[in-house]
Amino acid sequence: MMMNTRSIWFSAIAAFGLVTLTAAIPHRTLATTQAATTKPVALYATTPQARTGQSVTLMAATNTPLSTGESLAIMNATTGQILNQVTSGTTVSTTIIHHSPQTDKFVAVLTKDSMPLAVSWVARPIGNNAGYQNAAGQSVALVAPTTAISGINFTVTAEPTGFKEPVYQFWWAMQGGQWHSSGPFSFANSYTITPPRNGFLSVLVYAREFSAPHNENADQQAIYEAKSDTSVIDIGGNAENPVNPISANSFVSLSFANEVAVGNNITLTANATGITNPLYQFWFESPTNGWQSSGEYKATNTFVIPATVPGPWHVVVYARPLNAPLNETSTQRSSLEVASPESTITVHN
Repeated sequence: MMMNTRSIWFSAIAAFGLVTLTAAIPHRTLATTQAATTKPVALYATTPQARTGQSVTLMAATNTPLSTGESLAIMNATTGQILNQVTSGTTVSTTIIHHSPQTDKFVAVLTKDSMPLAVSWVARPIGNNAGYQNAAGQSVALVAPTTAISGINFTVTAEPTGFKEPVYQFWWAMQGGQWHSSGPFSFANSYTITPPRNGFLSVLVYAREFSAPHNENADQQAIYEAKSDTSVIDIGGNAENPVNPISANSFVSLSFANEVAVGNNITLTANATGITNPLYQFWFESPTNGWQSSGEYKATNTFVIPATVPGPWHVVVYARPLNAPLNETSTQRSSLEVASPESTITVHN
């Protein structure tokens, strides 16, 4: 029988008082396995992917308390390190954080009753790479706000060190978008940007002496140019068009065929109620693979999955408003995202 992952998540919190993992934080069940006996083990994460510097809580859970001789652990399969382990109760949790982009694989290990189950968790950068001096030891820093509002101008300012007659060139980009420049190098040490939408905006500045060559090759650039650290600005909602939190009556449903033959497609159709201009993200788990997503949130409310292997497939869909932040915090996410019940589809030969 498929374990009700959400009930285990909530009951574990109630039993152990894990106040940092409140029910308001949407979670992703990364994977679940059924042992040869009857006890399943699951591994959850507060987010399937994270940015550098962002903490993520992992929690392994069983549907019944551990018995004598059993232990439940979360292990970093990449390093072999046991992050946390218990010999009683039904859950074990740990919080992880990466300071550089890398891919780690974590496993939930329940001794005696199940095989280890591997899931992937990825850290990715958000563009705050370090700057550098030029060959003369001259440098430039960038003064920028930490937050701004979409559609409303803000200004960044360059602060040079060691230059006599510095000229500047500013660059900025929304996360995942195209880079834009301020144009040719100029004496203007400030630059005004109008952020086009919510999300993270990266901005940096180059500086050089006015007397430096203007058409140097790549090797010469390292001689004359200094670059600032990249500042990352959190762009919130437009004051005239605020993000509307999801009400208690908002929900999303998922329609599908209960049974599908191997070789055919599983077609999922989502329908959100009480959400303005909804975007959807589908998740599915096959009998042979852990949870996978449809990718970024999109307005398309259908998703097609090839039914490649027989057995129970598990599906769920998340929905949020179009104007919700692209990189919201866990607290914001709880008021901007709803999920359908997790459902099972039988794929037969």
